[in-house]
Amino acid sequence: MAGEFCNDKLEELTKLFHIYRTYMLGLCALNFIFSPVAALGNLLIIRALWKASSIPANLKKLFLSLAVSDLTVGLFAQPMFGIINAVMLKMAANGNYNFDFLCPRILVVCYFSLFLLACASFLSITAIAVDRLFAVLLHLRYQEVVTLKRVIIALVSLWVSSGVAASIYILLPKYNNLVAAIVEFAGLLLITVSNIRIYKVVKYHKNQIHSQFQLENAQGMALLREKKTIFNVLFVCVVLIACYVPHLCSAMLSETNSSRISLRAPNQATTFIILLNSSLNPIIFYWRYREIRIIVKATVKKTLRITET
Repeated sequence: MAGEFCNDKLEELTKLFHIYRTYMLGLCALNFIFSPVAALGNLLIIRALWKASSIPANLKKLFLSLAVSDLTVGLFAQPMFGIINAVMLKMAANGNYNFDFLCPRILVVCYFSLFLLACASFLSITAIAVDRLFAVLLHLRYQEVVTLKRVIIALVSLWVSSGVAASIYILLPKYNNLVAAIVEFAGLLLITVSNIRIYKVVKYHKNQIHSQFQLENAQGMALLREKKTIFNVLFVCVVLIACYVPHLCSAMLSETNSSRISLRAPNQATTFIILLNSSLNPIIFYWRYREIRIIVKATVKKTLRITET
């Protein structure tokens, strides 16, 4: 099965390098540019999250899972993808299109890791959206129901599920676009429904408070903090949706007519946009969380000071 997957991908890439060499060169360059951005950005965010005290413990664990998956995308998935494309581009420039050495191990490892890490990042954000929904629905019972032990179990299940999904993606080469589309559609639907529900609950509480005019200061501050956290998570979810919807559309389009190479070319671009999400998430954390911003700035200044001395 892995051999069949590799042969299909190799045939697809060979055709793309024949017809769209400049297009593939651009995507290759973008992967090399944003790989260090994702790696360095998420490394700083992981350190900041580890030291941050204002973020709830459960949410911090989910954020760390997201940052770790995004870090490994920048350290491993993107560079490997870029290197393979660069080697193929160099060979194609010399008129050599014999890429058989890439099968089965190199391409299978590349696409398996790419799907695994992208899926872990995607499911981490899905878990974050669901966690915030539980926070607004359960309110005072949240700490009792969503315990640290259950969050850790959810995170382990999340990573195991990503591995299983990546294995299915490799082992069912004729349906890999369908597998990707199902995972993405289910996750995007859950994220969208969760955020709509969160918005309705927060709006209801806000209207209820205004109608009573008897809210204590402590309760008001707690609601304000919760609202701010929800909006911060909302930004992460919106960026994820913007990055994954093009790939979902591309995968569904490719599934309708997999033989047309013109439908495969956009799939490469939308795959890069998915990987780009790993570079955008640290920017959102830095922008939306003041404490993280302070820690990151202090870390950068300290590092530069050490470098100068």
